[in-house]
Amino acid sequence: MRILSIIVGAIFVAWIANGLHSNPRWTWSPGEGELPRDVVAMYMDTAYKQGKLDEAAELFLTPKTQDEVPADRILPEGKPFEPQVKRVIAEGFNVAVHYTVQSEAGEPAEYIEIFNVRGGRITSRERIVRQQSAEATQLSGSAPQLAAAAPATGE
Repeated sequence: MRILSIIVGAIFVAWIANGLHSNPRWTWSPGEGELPRDVVAMYMDTAYKQGKLDEAAELFLTPKTQDEVPADRILPEGKPFEPQVKRVIAEGFNVAVHYTVQSEAGEPAEYIEIFNVRGGRITSRERIVRQQSAEATQLSGSAPQLAAAAPATGE
């Protein structure tokens, strides 16, 4: 009976050792243990401000990340930029960042990026681009005009 328990124990230990060797689960990322909004902030700093797209992808994206932003459009003008963050909304694993970028031509562009973060890494990213015309920029500071409601006729 003692030999049987030793054999079963050895098989169990070998099974665990094989699993750890062939499928390590100790992958590390800078975002490990961080809040999703902090992971997104670190990614945006590395990719956008510093322009290190490859490093940011390696550190913060998973191999299966669903990225809706084409690789040639990650940096709007192909250069690092300072996003002017207007608001960040974080709910659970989802983070939405609304920011503007001042182009070299002087036209501001607004972006909304929606990230999903799991385990310290970004699993999906979607970008919504909103270009503003000069007329829309001038009108954005004014209060909206509401039309008066027509009186209801009761027949």
